[in-house]
Amino acid sequence: MRGPWPGREGAPAPVPPELWGEKRMTAIGEGRATQRGLVIVVIAATVLMLASAPPAFATAPGQNGRIAFRVYFNKAHTRGAIFTTRPDGTGLMQITHGGKHLLDTAPRWSPDGKWIAFMQQASGEPSRLFKVRADGTHLTRLSHHPCVTGNCVEDLFPAWSPSGTHIVFTRFDDDAGLVALFVMRADGTHERQVPGTANLGGQFARYSPDGKSLVFNGSTKQGAAVFTIRLDGTHLRRLTPWKLHAGSGPDWSPDGRWIAFESHDEQDRPDNVYLVRPNGADLRQITTSPAHIHQWGGYSFSPDGTMITVSHNLGLGTNPDIYVMNLDGSGLRDVTTTPRVWESAPDWGPRPR
Repeated sequence: MRGPWPGREGAPAPVPPELWGEKRMTAIGEGRATQRGLVIVVIAATVLMLASAPPAFATAPGQNGRIAFRVYFNKAHTRGAIFTTRPDGTGLMQITHGGKHLLDTAPRWSPDGKWIAFMQQASGEPSRLFKVRADGTHLTRLSHHPCVTGNCVEDLFPAWSPSGTHIVFTRFDDDAGLVALFVMRADGTHERQVPGTANLGGQFARYSPDGKSLVFNGSTKQGAAVFTIRLDGTHLRRLTPWKLHAGSGPDWSPDGRWIAFESHDEQDRPDNVYLVRPNGADLRQITTSPAHIHQWGGYSFSPDGTMITVSHNLGLGTNPDIYVMNLDGSGLRDVTTTPRVWESAPDWGPRPR
């Protein structure tokens, strides 16, 4: 399975990870995600929630800093770069510069606000993980495993530990029939698989604020849901009912009290953003979408825990912008206001410290 993918970025009609909810609007820049899902169904009888963001992982607590997001440069969603902006829409900066043949997506801020981890897809090559300074310097490759004919693996959807010393990510090994969560040091060394995540096709993981657990998307024959698990593979818990078909990557609030997720990912039903407690209680819907329209993509809590940034479009045929809203879904405000540009996979970072 080669070709542009990225968290929903693939060819020929790509759709990205954090935009899986938005893929209905286009054929998340991640059509490849769908292909992978089919492969896993055959190999592991697991229905995967593929495709925006990137996105999710616990937002690092702190003062609200800049929002990182992905911009597509072509209609096929096979080229793109990471940008950042202030929450008021000013100070736009392009962080990565991959040229005409690269797609950079699924950006995730480090807890100190100095680094951004992301995934990169080159045409015909498997996805690799990188990190870069917030000013675009010191680009560093984190995926070091070799790729030989007939035996390539892909690393996807990175997220930092609260200490900033480790990164959790999804590994996709087509030949081995493996989709599971892995953890490595922040320099890309000492990789290890998280037990208990392969049988669920674990994706889009994020650390809990205390660094002891992960929240992630998983699936079985019953459907898709949000799960939590300890780093040693114990205490697996399903948080969301199967009927919500939760996907697109959950995010853990900085205070540890809430987990945000998107409903009805990959389905011909309206998607919405929900909140739920880490024990599965107090489930609440915070957005409302018209019937059969997918309007919500990647999302991330603000570092101060009072708001959420989200990728949102206004209806069929419109490109998503980066928005911010209150925790109850009120106060929705367009940050980027660029209707001709597809922007998604937002992650709200802390002010550098």
